[in-house]
Amino acid sequence: MLVPVVTALAIGTIFVAVYLAAFHAPSAHHQPLGIAASDQVAARTELALNTADPSAYTFYRYPDAEAARQAIAHDEVPAALVADGHHLRLLAAGAQGPSTVSNLAAAVNQAVGHPVPIKDVRPLVAGDARGLSPFYAAFGVVLAGFLFAVSSYQIAPRLRLAARVASMMVFSAASGAAVALIAHTAMNALPASFFTVAVVVGLLAWATAAATGVMLRLFGPIGMPMASVVLLTFGNATSGGILPATFLPAWLSPLAQILAPAAAIRALRGAAYFHNAHLTAALLTMSAWVVGCLALQYVLDWVAARRAADPAPLHTAAVR
Repeated sequence: MLVPVVTALAIGTIFVAVYLAAFHAPSAHHQPLGIAASDQVAARTELALNTADPSAYTFYRYPDAEAARQAIAHDEVPAALVADGHHLRLLAAGAQGPSTVSNLAAAVNQAVGHPVPIKDVRPLVAGDARGLSPFYAAFGVVLAGFLFAVSSYQIAPRLRLAARVASMMVFSAASGAAVALIAHTAMNALPASFFTVAVVVGLLAWATAAATGVMLRLFGPIGMPMASVVLLTFGNATSGGILPATFLPAWLSPLAQILAPAAAIRALRGAAYFHNAHLTAALLTMSAWVVGCLALQYVLDWVAARRAADPAPLHTAAVR
């Protein structure tokens, strides 16, 4: 009676604590910001922002507005303060999400002492007005991958690894195709190519299923709550789908560089809006999760098979 209560309470408590820590009062930490203005204007802006918070922004200087625009288009910076004659304007990528743009705009307005007009040079598509479609797609696939692995182990706990890998491949391919059909084709919410969306989402589904499976294999009954915390709670909270990783607390932001959900969202957003920025690195990250988890599961199965086939020497050694 107590185990389900304690397990559910622990998972719920961790979920609430992590999400509140991440989003109750987000502040920038080394958030990139471009500046294409005179040295005097740039120095004054940087000084004002650093005075307010010395670690909030990392500044990148550009020679002119076009260079800043290209940097935004390739996701080097989300926004850049640009001098237009005697006037200033903020070039921004709306595809980074309204929260990111509004935060940067408020900081720049305060630094220069007056409102600065904003020009969106990388707007969101009409089917994704809030820029949250990559997050919703990733969250749903992570949840599906988790449930797939748990139900697979409950139905067939001793299934051979080859058969388990085959079932993961079918599940991953179906997940990628289904999400691409819904988000790309039906709703126009992810403007990357159909093939790219399907591959990224499929890899995320496979990485989630493989990671959940290896935790179940390693830790038995407690593997399910552990996978829930790692993948559903930490994975989605640090994914950058709601706010960029630069707005996460210092103890959470490193997870955004290594967990599969964050890699998938970087890939989807980069492929959709920023000339495939981060796509290759994200695919490698998710592939590493798949290969690493399957390799570990192979080793665990091999060791278990050896023990089952030759228990006598182990027993004799234990007696001695």
